Amino acid sequence: MKILIVKLGAIGDVLRTTSLLPGLRDKFREPTIDWLTASSAKDILLNNPQINRLAIWEEREPLNDYQLVIGLEDDKEACEFVSSRRAEQVVGAYLKNGKQTYTPSGWFDMSMISRFGLEQANVLKKKNQNTYQRHMAALLGIELSPYVFNLTPEEGEYGEQVIRNLGIGKRETVVGINTGAGKRWPLKSWGIEQTIELVKRLRKELGVVSLILGGDQEQERNALIAKETGMPSAGSHSLRGFAAVIGQTKALVSSDSLAMHFGIALRKRLVIFFGPTSSAEIELYGLGEKLLSPIECSVCYKKSCEKKPHCMDAISIDEMFQAVKRQLALLK
Repeated sequence: MKILIVKLGAIGDVLRTTSLLPGLRDKFREPTIDWLTASSAKDILLNNPQINRLAIWEEREPLNDYQLVIGLEDDKEACEFVSSRRAEQVVGAYLKNGKQTYTPSGWFDMSMISRFGLEQANVLKKKNQNTYQRHMAALLGIELSPYVFNLTPEEGEYGEQVIRNLGIGKRETVVGINTGAGKRWPLKSWGIEQTIELVKRLRKELGVVSLILGGDQEQERNALIAKETGMPSAGSHSLRGFAAVIGQTKALVSSDSLAMHFGIALRKRLVIFFGPTSSAEIELYGLGEKLLSPIECSVCYKKSCEKKPHCMDAISIDEMFQAVKRQLALLK
């Protein structure tokens, strides 16, 4: 069986889609699995032992003669690409008579190309109680599996060196703190002042080191948190370097973000908080707990909001602290 997966982005979504690989290999006898992704996400899939060939969307290398093509993008151009392959079977999103459509799928029923229309898709998304992985398992007829992602020994050493350079001792318990969310989804962030108080309390009451994490867009925010708490900011790193740094933590507090997906992939103890996005879609594999905003209008997927208090403001410092405390206790 020769299989092509078309999953281009976003980076965290590509990472969680690696969870389909073990199920596909179990279902089909000795399959060849190729993956087409965006250049921005390719590093996530490097050194993956379950991918036979990694192709880049922007380069559009010849990819033909597959028995199964799995289309996991609702973008029209990607759907057109899926439909143009010479394949015995297509599963997921594709183009038919110039219109985006999909094989029966609860996941795509909630998407931009939902057969029910966008308004009803949003209703279904808010009501949804199944994780992405469970939707994909149903779509493909496979078993639920963890992410497939491994750091190389050299990457592990890089993470260790970052920790040493920050003056963190080997015996210190390190908790990753990733409360920002970037410019695309700013409402996913938890407040700077709340984060500062949480970090101070973690040090005072639990004696742990908080490592302040984030991407390039969070560096100014993180520098302020580090200055006010005396805890180190991890700084800026490559994609896999960021994963390597998270690999040095014992537990992770994170928004619904790439850091969260790295934490899941690396099997850290997790405290993940949600407001505008759906917690139900996230599979934690029993690695931690989710903190949900009590605000009724949460799971809105809005990128701006004038309501006060904001949904993230309603998640208290004590609630976050107690969740971290519970997760660290499980490590003893």
